[in-house]
Amino acid sequence: MPEKILGLDIGEESIKAVQVTAGLKGYQFLKSVHIRLDEAGGIEGALDRLFADDEMRSGIYIVSLPAGKVSLHTMTLPFKDRKKIGQTISYELEPLIPHPVEEVVADFIVIDQKDTTEILAAAAPKEEVAAIHRLFEERHAEASVIELACLPVATRLIADSAIEESVLVLDIGESEATGVFCDGGKVLQIRSFPSGVKRSAGRGTVKSKDNEPSSIFEHFLREVKNTLTFLQMKGKMTSGPSKIFLTGDWALFSPLREEMERFFSIPVEVADIAATENVEFDETARENWNPALMNQALALALRETKKAVGFNFAAGEFEPKRQYEKAKKEFRWVAALLLIILLAFGFDFYLDYHYDKSYAKELKEEIRAVFSETCPEVTRIVDPLQQLRVKIAEGKKSKAGQGSIGTGITVLDILKETSALVPESAQFLITSFQYDGTLVTIKGETDNFNTVDTIKNHLAESKMFKNVTISSAALVKKESRVGFNLRMELI
Repeated sequence: MPEKILGLDIGEESIKAVQVTAGLKGYQFLKSVHIRLDEAGGIEGALDRLFADDEMRSGIYIVSLPAGKVSLHTMTLPFKDRKKIGQTISYELEPLIPHPVEEVVADFIVIDQKDTTEILAAAAPKEEVAAIHRLFEERHAEASVIELACLPVATRLIADSAIEESVLVLDIGESEATGVFCDGGKVLQIRSFPSGVKRSAGRGTVKSKDNEPSSIFEHFLREVKNTLTFLQMKGKMTSGPSKIFLTGDWALFSPLREEMERFFSIPVEVADIAATENVEFDETARENWNPALMNQALALALRETKKAVGFNFAAGEFEPKRQYEKAKKEFRWVAALLLIILLAFGFDFYLDYHYDKSYAKELKEEIRAVFSETCPEVTRIVDPLQQLRVKIAEGKKSKAGQGSIGTGITVLDILKETSALVPESAQFLITSFQYDGTLVTIKGETDNFNTVDTIKNHLAESKMFKNVTISSAALVKKESRVGFNLRMELI
């Protein structure tokens, strides 16, 4: 049975979870859950409500970490080996981050690789990773991957849409937004910004300090534009973004989209990971699907646990410790598979044995029949093969010489003489041939009695035979042929 994968997006206002299974034809959507934090009493209450549903428990959990809690820096290293980069990255980050390197979990993604390697390095405080680790541990689960928020959505969009130009992916929450800046199908930079939107108590409206709608997002949008300008000045982006993709709780807020389109003068659209991925939905789930709200949870669920483009802060002391449980589960499947294979081999062996036994019985019956026909004088048959060997040995002892019989005339000599004397027109079939050293007895079949006389007369002309006589001749009723017995003495 395919293992369940749960993508868990822990946001400012709510947690969103999407559960899928991976198969040969792609992913199959199983279930999604959206739980507001204020209704559940915070993150712990929301997780308790999530894990209370046994169907939402999975073998693999992939959870997001807000970008605002992670230090991100681009750097260039003079080597390409990923293992060496991993060993060096902490020392390279030390002067750039506000924490001692012993108190962070570091990871990186490759931006560009030529003679040198350009990377985007991330340092997550251990206390933040430990908080997520503890939330799962208290609920007897473990996070297989702790990923940076919004990055899985961006990597899915630029990979599956084959976008080569510059694009910007924004995950917008109540107070914080995360931007992933991409160019040429690669992630260049990740930044977090104050979003400048807040939900008013009870009314769901958005206000700024002066309550002027046109200036609500101005600070946020200028911060985004400043980052774009910086990337262009550094030569990282060839041009400004051709499109902006939105996701997150506030992606559907129309005043924000309208203000963004006016400010940047480029198309702004809500991302839909489900539309770009090979995910199988049932009809009801697809109708109720909210891309802006559930994109990140789905992208997390679709993220590979290994060899994926992204970060994983579930490393070192936070690496999943229950690998033995997974191994135990896999061992059960392997054991069951081995048992099936052994049973199949056993059944196949039984069939082979049964077939061989039947075949051996048939061979014994055929040997017995041949022995009875060859040695009709033997009435008590115990081991026909051995008895026939004894008969052959006795016959050899009673004959003189090797390769010839008595007179020095071999069986081949007799057959050669017979074949030479009998004309081709007198065709006959020898069914039995006996030679005791002086007397040759031939049993055969031919087409009529005249042919029998012809055969006898021609053999009588031989200088090897004498007293050639026909001891019997009779019709073979089944085939309308004549059977005869011919006796000849050697001269």
